[in-house]
Amino acid sequence: MKVTIELLAAIYKIGSCIVTADGQIKREAVSPLTDFYYSINGFNDDAMQMVVDCANNQMSIEQAVELVANMDVDAKQKVVNVYADIVRADGDITENEITMFNGAIKLCGLPQPTTPLVDDPDDVISPTFIIAQTNGLARPFQSEAEDWQQLDADLGEQIDAERLEVVRYTAPLNELSKRVGLVGCHLVFLVDRNGYAKEDIGDNMTGTILYGSGAEIRGDIIFALETDNGYKLKGIESMVLLDNIYCAVNDAVGNLLRLE
Repeated sequence: MKVTIELLAAIYKIGSCIVTADGQIKREAVSPLTDFYYSINGFNDDAMQMVVDCANNQMSIEQAVELVANMDVDAKQKVVNVYADIVRADGDITENEITMFNGAIKLCGLPQPTTPLVDDPDDVISPTFIIAQTNGLARPFQSEAEDWQQLDADLGEQIDAERLEVVRYTAPLNELSKRVGLVGCHLVFLVDRNGYAKEDIGDNMTGTILYGSGAEIRGDIIFALETDNGYKLKGIESMVLLDNIYCAVNDAVGNLLRLE
């Protein structure tokens, strides 16, 4: 996406319509929009002022729609995820917000957000984890365990590990969490804590790439979600999200994985 003040103003103008869909401005609803801007390399307060001024004083809604509609596919996915985060921000999704959000999708030709805006009963699955083996095979594993002790035992058994260690907040994992539009949680993977002491397990290229520091990850790994508050480990409970996470991970590691 070629970033210009005009394009950023167009994204802002449409985003502002979603923010004010209920006739009021909620601070938490503005955060996804501002976080998006300040994640752009070199973006600062002066640039933000230029974006707001252009959106409010120099651009019509028709011009904004045309600019957003002409973005490439990847850029549209990022933007629609931001718009979805605006709607979800306060945890209370209203009909007005849904109407405005769907209107933006239709007018601008945007895709659906990677995480569905409203839970679909037909999309709900039992908590599912993705196991990525050292040989490149990937397979799902489901566990209904809610306490960590039982979940640790269930997951550890799947990769022949007595103790598990959680890998979180690496740069590649953070990028994947943003890419799939996770809200209130982030993507992590679990490894055998004693893997380095075992001579009979190989390196896991998927884990090594997503660790991102040059250190080798050994043994099978397990992808899971972890809450931002409380760091509670949990499985994926949406088939759409499960598919999106698998595809995003596989893309990030150069299609090293294949389903078992």
